[in-house]
Amino acid sequence: MKKHRIISLLLICLMIVGSFTACARDASKENADQKEKISEVHKGEDKKNSESKFDKKIKFSATSFDVGEGEDYKSDALYKTLSEKYNFEIEFIPLSWDNWVERDRIWINSGDMPDVMFWNFNFVDYKNYTSQGLIKQLPADYESKYPNLAKSINRSGIAPYLKQKMDEKLFTIPHVIYLTPITEDAIDAQAVYYRQDWAKKVGMSIGDMVTIEEITDLAKAFIEKDPGENGAGKTIGISSSASGLYGMFVKVFNTYYSSFHKVDGKYVWGPFEESTLEGIKVFSKYFKEGVFDKDYFTIKGKEFNDKFYAGKTGIFVEGCSADNLNGRKSNFAESNPTIDANEAFGICAVKGPNGKYNGSEMMNYWSASIFNPKIDDEKLDRILTLFDYIATPEGQKLINLGIEGKDYKTEGDKVTITREKDESGNFKRITKIHPSAGYFYTKVVLPDDWSINDPSIPEITRNQVIKLFKEKQKIENLARNDYDLTFFSAPNKDKFNINVVDAITEIILSGKDVEEAWKEWKKTVEPKVNPVLEEINNALAK
Repeated sequence: MKKHRIISLLLICLMIVGSFTACARDASKENADQKEKISEVHKGEDKKNSESKFDKKIKFSATSFDVGEGEDYKSDALYKTLSEKYNFEIEFIPLSWDNWVERDRIWINSGDMPDVMFWNFNFVDYKNYTSQGLIKQLPADYESKYPNLAKSINRSGIAPYLKQKMDEKLFTIPHVIYLTPITEDAIDAQAVYYRQDWAKKVGMSIGDMVTIEEITDLAKAFIEKDPGENGAGKTIGISSSASGLYGMFVKVFNTYYSSFHKVDGKYVWGPFEESTLEGIKVFSKYFKEGVFDKDYFTIKGKEFNDKFYAGKTGIFVEGCSADNLNGRKSNFAESNPTIDANEAFGICAVKGPNGKYNGSEMMNYWSASIFNPKIDDEKLDRILTLFDYIATPEGQKLINLGIEGKDYKTEGDKVTITREKDESGNFKRITKIHPSAGYFYTKVVLPDDWSINDPSIPEITRNQVIKLFKEKQKIENLARNDYDLTFFSAPNKDKFNINVVDAITEIILSGKDVEEAWKEWKKTVEPKVNPVLEEINNALAK
C-alpha cells in the first residue's frame, strides 16, 4: 500500500509539473504572439511614418546637361519610379556647354538661381558665395542622415578639405568620378581618339602610348592621303579645343605648364620654366605645317566631335571613359551606318620626350551640385534623400540600367540587357531610352564609375579604356594633387587670372618668333605672378 501511495503521489506531481509547463508554454506563446503583433504594429507605423514623410509633393527646379527643352520627362518610367518613390516633381533647365559657367555665375550673384544647380566648382567662388550667403549649407548632420551620399562626397577627396576651411561646414556636393579607380592612382582621363580604320588605309599602325612624332605623322598621312575622301586639302589632321591641344602637346614637356608647383621645397610657376617654352615651340612647328585644325582657337563646346563623326578630321583630344567612348561610338554609328565603329575608333595617349606619361593625378570629382540659399529645409531634405538613394547600389543600377524586367533581367548575379539596340547593334544609351537619366546619372556619382563594368557597354569598348589606363600607369609621371596649394587663399592668389591657354594662342597666331614673344609676355605678367609666388612661398614653402 505504501508503494502504491508513493506512485500515486509521483503521478500527481508529474501532472502538476506538466500543467505548469503547459501553462508556461501557453504564456510564452501568448507573449511571443503579442510581441509579434506589437512588432507588426511598429513595422506598420514605421512604414506609415516613412510614407507620410513624402505625403507632400515637393517641386524643385534643377539645371543640367543632357536634358532638353520640350521633353516629356513625367511619362518616363525611370522618372516616374523615382518621383513616385519620393513624391517630387522637377522642372529641368537645360545648360549649354558654351555658356554654362558664366550663366551659373549670373544666376548665383543675382540671387535668382534655381533650387539645385549643376556647378563647375571653383574654390575662390565657393569662398565668396559662402561668405555672402549666396548658396545653401548642407545640414550639419548630413553624414548620419544621408550615409550613402556622405560616402560618395568623401570619396571625391575634396570634402574634408572644404570642411576644414569652413569650420566643418559644407555647402556643395562634389560629383565623384570613380568610387573605385581603374588604376591605383587616379590618373587623368585624357586620350587621343583617332580613326583606326583610316590608319589601316594609309598603311600605318600606332600603339597605346605614342610619341608626338608618331601622332603627327599619322595626322599628316590623313591630310595627304585623304582616306575619308573629302577632297584634296579638305581633311583636317587634328581638331580639338585650344586647351585640349595644349594639354596634349605642351603638357608632355611640362606637366605643370599652366600652374604653380613645388620644386626643391619652393613654389614656381610652370609657364616660366624652359620646358614649357619647348612644348610651345613644338606646337608652333606643327601648326605651321598644317597638322591642326586651322580654326582650333574658335572651336566651341564639342564641335570637334561633330567633325570627327562627319569624317572631316581623323584625330581629336578628349577625356575618355568607357561610357563616353561608347557614346561617341554610338553617335559615330548614327552618322556612319555602314562603318563598324569598333573598327573606326582607336584611342591612345601621348608620352613625353622623357618616355613618360606626363599627366596629372586626377581630382576625383567633376562639377558639383549647389542649392539656392532660400530653399526650405523640407525641400532640401527631399532632394538629399533622393541623392542618397541614387548613391546606393540599387539606385546606381536603376539610373544606369533602367527598369528591371523591361531594360534588363537578372539571373542570379548575371545581368542581361534587354533594352533596344541602335542601328549599329549597340544597346542604346540609357538617356535614349529614359530621357530623365541625363539628369540623374550625372548627380552624386558620375557614370564613369559605373561604365567600366556596365554590361550594356560592349566588352571591347570597356577593355579599350582599361588597357589605356593601365598602359599610362606603367610609365606615369603625374602632377600630384597639392591640396594645400589648391585651397590656399590670399589676396593676390585669389584674384590671379592669367589665362595661359589664351597667351599661348596669341603667341602662336601672332606670327612672331615664339621664343622672343614668350619672353616679352613673361615680362608683362611678372608683376602679377611674383606677388602670388611670394604669398604662396611665405605660407607653404618649407
